[in-house]
Amino acid sequence: MNNRKKIPKIGMRIIKSAIAVFLCFVIDDFRNEAGIVFYSLLSALWCMQAGKKNTIKNAKQRFVGTIFGTVFGFIYIVVKYKISNSINSNYDYLAAIMISFIIVAILYTTVLLDKKQASYFSCVVFLSIAVNHIGDMHPYLFVWNRFLDTAIGIVVGVSVNLLIGNKREVQYD
Repeated sequence: MNNRKKIPKIGMRIIKSAIAVFLCFVIDDFRNEAGIVFYSLLSALWCMQAGKKNTIKNAKQRFVGTIFGTVFGFIYIVVKYKISNSINSNYDYLAAIMISFIIVAILYTTVLLDKKQASYFSCVVFLSIAVNHIGDMHPYLFVWNRFLDTAIGIVVGVSVNLLIGNKREVQYD
């Protein structure tokens, strides 16, 4: 009896993921590392799906979520700087309360606009802006680069997945 498990070959999705990651690093280098390549990498990998239909679907979810998260992140930064310049007390709890309320606003907005599938990404983008920008000299530039990094990853992931075909196209619906 041969109970040996066959080791699977490295598939095209894995190879395309590696290509997309490499291309994101190349683009980041051309941008003189102005953004945070990590966000491009995550987006490219998220968009890398077995089927073209799922690639487009996931890219749309990611992009819509990025727009919502970016808009709310920008609003948070503007309000935060207005408040922090007018008070001298400990801002940490106030920031935590503001961020928590904005999460409610983000999630409710995705419900109102029938974009519930983008709610997670909206929150992730918002939190990456609201929490990670602290101490930045140019927070507005951080918001722009956060959006751009994600958009680059989406475009790279979708492009690689659509341009490099699979031997067999698998659809998961």
